[in-house]
Amino acid sequence: MVHYKKINPPSHLQPFVECFYVWEMTVDSPESVVVESPPSSYSSVVFNYKTVYEVASANKNFTPIPQSFITGQASKNYFLKINQSIGLVGIVFRPAALATLFKLEMYEFTDERYDLRAVLGKEIETLQHQIEDAISLEERIGFLIQFLNKRLLSGTCSPDRTDYAANLIIEKRGIININTLMDDLYVSKRQFERQFLAKVGVSPKYYARLRRVGYVCSVLATQKWNINDWHDLVFQMGYYDQAHFIKDFTSFTGKTPSVYLKRNVELAKYLSEIS
Repeated sequence: MVHYKKINPPSHLQPFVECFYVWEMTVDSPESVVVESPPSSYSSVVFNYKTVYEVASANKNFTPIPQSFITGQASKNYFLKINQSIGLVGIVFRPAALATLFKLEMYEFTDERYDLRAVLGKEIETLQHQIEDAISLEERIGFLIQFLNKRLLSGTCSPDRTDYAANLIIEKRGIININTLMDDLYVSKRQFERQFLAKVGVSPKYYARLRRVGYVCSVLATQKWNINDWHDLVFQMGYYDQAHFIKDFTSFTGKTPSVYLKRNVELAKYLSEIS
């Protein structure tokens, strides 16, 4: 049994939150289920209210996640191992919003999942208990909205030009000239890259590549493609040629597009892709 649902944020949170979501899944087999996910281009805060699952990145062993955790940008594909029934709710943030709201240096969270209590303090324990004791999805989302509202009231949390640039990369699906973007923002390359790394977690050019490949993965997971003809997809995503597309895709996923499409059992087959 799999239940997944995205919930749009209220209008006052839309500059910061891409969506809220709930994911519940029951493993009927005695064996673990391993699913693979490409980078999503978003950071998130997640609360488990059932059994925690395990996660592994490339060349790393599976390790249990904290009960509640914060995760930054994923620079490569990662793997989830689900052993029992899971239930979780999460906040998917706009790419620079965690830094804007909580004054975090997001490069410290790239490819990591840290215990949220260690990052944001004791108030998380209360929120965790509220989510565990809640009797409905609406109640759990309500607690998350209250948590963010409290943060908004605590100080200045206004999006800046780094938020604007990162959001534009998302909107353009990574098909954007970063040098032109810097010129439009009247900012020096060194300053822009430093601010972007701090607020998003990776460099702007890398983030554009990340977004483009992540979007391609979502297309491959939700549409039928002839593995012998990638020309339409290559053209749509702004790659110079098929060789450039394959090289970029393989560098992030560890697989050629053909192998990925044939063999990959990824998260998007279980969930509606956040795109």
